[in-house]
Amino acid sequence: MDRLIEIKDDLFDISSRIKSIDENYKIYFNGGTCRYELHNSSKSPSFQAVFPYAALDKRALDFARETAVENKERILAEIDAHNARLEQQRQDELIQKAMGSIEPMLKFAQ
Repeated sequence: MDRLIEIKDDLFDISSRIKSIDENYKIYFNGGTCRYELHNSSKSPSFQAVFPYAALDKRALDFARETAVENKERILAEIDAHNARLEQQRQDELIQKAMGSIEPMLKFAQ
């Protein structure tokens, strides 16, 4: 944690606005990765996420809201639905590939 610098004040007051989502949230700038990180001081380890933005702005606030623990069930359902779509797509592609290789044999058998 020696490369982490806690952000308590910032231009758009994002750090305090994120604290309003969860009072245990803290924002750190990681000097090793040059990224902003979201931590939860009530958890051990405290790391929650890396902000996917180079600056602290409204997007970071929206990201913290979107990924908050109370949204866990919805997020997991979205992940499961996405994975199911990918699996169905993969199966459909395999069926099409198999059908494509069977069709020439059917024509030859006639």
